[in-house]
Amino acid sequence: MQQATLNRPIPGHHHRALADLLISHPYSTTPRDRAERLVNSATITAWALRPAELNTLTLTQYTDLVMHACYPLALKHALLHRGERRHLRTVADEITRHINRHYS
Repeated sequence: MQQATLNRPIPGHHHRALADLLISHPYSTTPRDRAERLVNSATITAWALRPAELNTLTLTQYTDLVMHACYPLALKHALLHRGERRHLRTVADEITRHINRHYS
């Protein structure tokens, strides 16, 4: 079974960006777990809508790619939208845009 969760270790190269984001972010009233759930759902959505050149990636592989490439960016957008699920497509589009720009 493929794993669709982002509940995995944060890559070391993102530690500084995440610390800066969580310390200085003006939306600190948004529960982080709610924002993380939105990022997780947005990752699944982005995978389902991925471009043809990434069709060979499994959901687990795509999730690993998101964790490695753009997790802080995705979390920032989820925090901006207060973790509200109605912004799922917006966060998914940000993930897709970042992945496409750097890996396509």
